[in-house]
Amino acid sequence: MKEFDLLKQIYASSKGQGNSITIGPGDDMGEIMVTAGKLLVAVDQLVLGRHVAFETAPELIGRKAIARCFSDIAAMAGTPRGSLITACLPSGIPEIDEDWAIRVFNGAREVAALWGGPIFGGDIATCDDAPPIFSVTAVASPPESGAIRRIGSQEGDYLCVTGELGNSQESHHLTFIPRINEAQELNKDLGDHLHAMIDVSDGLGRDASHLASDDLQLVIDTASIPLRGGASSDQALSEGDDYELLFTTSKLPEHELVSVIGRVVSRTTGSKSVINEHGDDLSTMGWEHA
Repeated sequence: MKEFDLLKQIYASSKGQGNSITIGPGDDMGEIMVTAGKLLVAVDQLVLGRHVAFETAPELIGRKAIARCFSDIAAMAGTPRGSLITACLPSGIPEIDEDWAIRVFNGAREVAALWGGPIFGGDIATCDDAPPIFSVTAVASPPESGAIRRIGSQEGDYLCVTGELGNSQESHHLTFIPRINEAQELNKDLGDHLHAMIDVSDGLGRDASHLASDDLQLVIDTASIPLRGGASSDQALSEGDDYELLFTTSKLPEHELVSVIGRVVSRTTGSKSVINEHGDDLSTMGWEHA
């Protein structure tokens, strides 16, 4: 695979991305026009063999690389503005050729533009002793009221989640749509009552622990967890790759996709950050990245 030839094809297919992209792929840096103020920036990696199987369709690989990073934008109720993608591709593997790489990029480019954050730059390198690795950097603008953080939960808050959880490996993790619109709707409807939010990527139990604090504990009613495709509550708590929104609010949301699954309570010294209705520790249920 010749890097320059591959880049030329990517550059040629990246023209006409709209007025906000003033310098697209092909220069030392991309340039994006924004209004004065703060920008949200997130970066995430996708590693073949870990986050997706090697036999996954290339277009879906590119799609997930973008989607999982844009899910972070949703978690802060932001609006996508642009994105960058890099690839480290092994040489000497017949299946990982120029056509395969272009198909990955096209899958990424299509959804990035569709969701409002077109790709406007990136880089390609080779890595002979590693699997293909894709890195996406997403740029977004926060809501006028300020980005929704993981911190901010208050005693008495409802713990809520969008959509369904569990059994994501069946197909959901490759086809989900980041909850960008839903997050903005919730932020608009709940206003100051929306206190903290995160996307569920590493498992409900572990991700919920990020919304707790030294003084506050989350109690999850496992029977209230909305389950996807016959998944068990243990799968929903631990499997991850759901990319749904988990948030705390002092006002009951009226959104049709939202389920109330618990409450925020005062935390006693030595108690766990997330427990179920029986007091069992849920805070370690999920993926821990080494």
